[in-house]
Amino acid sequence: MPDRTRIAKQSFKSVKRRPWYVIALWFLISFCLLTTGVVLYIWKVNPSIVTSVIWGQGGGRLDGLTEFNILVAGLDEYGGAKRTDTIMIMNISLTDKYANVVSIPRDTRVNIPGVSRMDKINSAYQRGGAELLVRTLENFLGAQIDFYCVFQIKAAAAMIDAMGGVDIDVEKSLRYTDRAQNLYINVPKGRQHLDGKTATEYARFRHDAHGDLGRIERQQKLIDALSKKAASYEIIKHLPRLAMELMKNDLIVTNLSFNDGVILSRIYDDHMRRNTMFFTMPGTPETIGGISYVTPHEKELPYLAGGLLKGGFHPRNRLVRISVENGCGSPMIAQIYRTRLEYYGFNVIKTDNARNFDHDRTLVVVKHKTPFTNSVARLLGAEVVNDYDQDSLADLEVILGRDKLDQ
Repeated sequence: MPDRTRIAKQSFKSVKRRPWYVIALWFLISFCLLTTGVVLYIWKVNPSIVTSVIWGQGGGRLDGLTEFNILVAGLDEYGGAKRTDTIMIMNISLTDKYANVVSIPRDTRVNIPGVSRMDKINSAYQRGGAELLVRTLENFLGAQIDFYCVFQIKAAAAMIDAMGGVDIDVEKSLRYTDRAQNLYINVPKGRQHLDGKTATEYARFRHDAHGDLGRIERQQKLIDALSKKAASYEIIKHLPRLAMELMKNDLIVTNLSFNDGVILSRIYDDHMRRNTMFFTMPGTPETIGGISYVTPHEKELPYLAGGLLKGGFHPRNRLVRISVENGCGSPMIAQIYRTRLEYYGFNVIKTDNARNFDHDRTLVVVKHKTPFTNSVARLLGAEVVNDYDQDSLADLEVILGRDKLDQ
């Protein structure tokens, strides 16, 4: 997992030492917003060129913001129905220069406003466009989504080809045929150079024991590989072809403006790329009424949203070392709270059983003085106890009591 404790001290001027269009592409490929970087390139070469990208009107909406959430969704079309095949929410901090990417499985079972029964989240766009998808996610996660960017998945292959392909270490052979959707996936195992068609097949495969969750891991792996390629100066020679692909296709619908693209391109540098982390909404694959869903772990959503999407996370939280101990005897409870603390960026170095399971209340035991004690205690609703120990590897020792059994 990347080291996120080193907070960038660079100004925008120092970032601009690298060509602006390389920075733009690096950021926007990483976040499936490649198109903005190419638009910047087109405007630099010939501002009079009219592209077919559907950009939001008006000035920059990012002006004055320090942190915001962007929904990025990949749109697939089958039988006239447009469904979101990929759903990611990016929380971006302009001041501390980090980003968290939360993937939502397309089969997640949710309440869609105006729909009488629960349905898969990937049907929200078909029912009401980007606005309904945003409302559904906001209600589901309890977090505000400030901007959205919806792109056509069929365009991804063309853009990857325009970049000259991408190198991927395919973890296993992937084979699947669906004649009704005209989908034929056959990607052999091993490290190889993938063209656009094969790369998108790799990212779309979901027909194994890991299902949608394994598919999300492959999508994140592909995004990482594309971001690394975009970071190289080799990408410069591909820019004209990328521009032409944009001008041929209606690739993207967004409420971000051109000025917003300029702002984003300026802040994404080596530091932010190293401090970009990927997460997946926790859930369990289930079959309900003969239909495959991912049932979300409802108790985890407030922690995921509170940490990753609502400002609870901060890179400096990794400076404190925390051990989490099971003091109530509930199986896996230490691992559950480890994940919850990690959503906020805390550095959990160990989980273990406490000496006994008779703790009624959760304790935060201070082993070394640290400014993070109160924030951890507030998050967990715990009592603080001082028990200094210079030999302890952990700064704080969390002992989970029976008060956490139903949480």
